Amino acid sequence: MRSLLYSVAIVSIVAAAESTATAQNYRQMYNPSAAGGLGYIGGYRPYTARTYSGHAINHAQTLQYYGKNSASIPQATAQEHAAEIRRNLDAFGKEIAKLPKEFENDPEAKKLIVEIREHQVAAAKHCGMLESECAKHMSAGGTVASCCNDMLTHLRAADAAHDKLMKYLGVPMPGKATPDGKK
Repeated sequence: MRSLLYSVAIVSIVAAAESTATAQNYRQMYNPSAAGGLGYIGGYRPYTARTYSGHAINHAQTLQYYGKNSASIPQATAQEHAAEIRRNLDAFGKEIAKLPKEFENDPEAKKLIVEIREHQVAAAKHCGMLESECAKHMSAGGTVASCCNDMLTHLRAADAAHDKLMKYLGVPMPGKATPDGKK
């Protein structure tokens, strides 16, 4: 009995050590010198994804402001911002889809990726409702503001989860030092 418990303990320790080493390898996949210093992880471009996310948020904030401060929004203005939200939201999703499949084996990375995707789906649903409202000759300001408010909740949550993923993977935020100490 004692040797069985000892064997189980040894196997558990080895499995935990292997899991930790595997997670370290995934976090070390960030390569600041890849593609001429762009810092790719496989085909995934972390800074590009972050930019798309930020731009979707900026356009949604703009429409939310217009909606809160005006009874109606001209169709051209509303459609322009709604189209940019959709374009950036879709581009952010395409970048996330490029994350290496190995990350599915890392529980923390997988959790963050699932969180990002869930918020992207919810934001896309609100974006669809926004696009319907923006198709009208004059979009109702209150409806646009409400839709943007709900969408912003999910866009910001996806953005925050993406920042956590970048930190977990050891990707420095733009303007910060890379793991080798260079900016």
